[in-house]
Amino acid sequence: EVAQGDFGTSWRSHQTAISLIQRRFPATIWLTLTAIAIGLLISVPMGIISGARPRSWLAHFATFFSLVGIALPSFWLGLMLLLTLAVTLRWLPPSGYISPLENPVMGLKFLLMPAITLGIGLAAPLTRFLRSGMLDVMNADYIRTARAKGLINRLVILRHALKNAMLSVVTVFGVLLGSLLGGSIITESVFNWPGIGTLLLQAIQQRDYGIVQGVVLFISLIFMIVNLLVDLTYAYLDPRIRYQ
Repeated sequence: EVAQGDFGTSWRSHQTAISLIQRRFPATIWLTLTAIAIGLLISVPMGIISGARPRSWLAHFATFFSLVGIALPSFWLGLMLLLTLAVTLRWLPPSGYISPLENPVMGLKFLLMPAITLGIGLAAPLTRFLRSGMLDVMNADYIRTARAKGLINRLVILRHALKNAMLSVVTVFGVLLGSLLGGSIITESVFNWPGIGTLLLQAIQQRDYGIVQGVVLFISLIFMIVNLLVDLTYAYLDPRIRYQ
């Protein structure tokens, strides 16, 4: 039945789990893509520069940002953004969802706060692992050889160091991506975002076990696909890795 797309049926609404997932998944996709964009825009430059210049002020700030971002509860950050940007300044709407395809301006306004909340939670570990990876490879023999050949520092970092420093980052990114695509329950519930996370939370609260098992199975399939893509990415980043 699963192979035919039957993930279960709601015991309350008598709707199939796959139909409810299809209805909620686009909102999760928009939130995930925006959070990834914010997270990468923060973590990649900060991780590269702080790893290449470990004694600079940016390196110390990256360490502080990583520790705070990892320890910071997502629900607290979401509530602080709500109090600041929605209640006090009234720049953004507090909750809701409009597809950016229907209304790009309003869709972005609804999307911004939950995406920032997830983006910071994504950027913190990525910055930490990318910085650690850069510190490991910057003293390697092939980096010294590249510099001895006369390559400028930017090419040494982007062409030789970054690719090998990304191995651990890709592993962490795969786990975080699977969590985002599976729906961030806390963040979606704080902002009343109609995604997979709130669907699972509502099904648990209503004891609708047919939907619970369908959503859990769907999230498991997402993690399997993401892990497969991560393994294939290893072979691209490190030519020594080959899959028979």
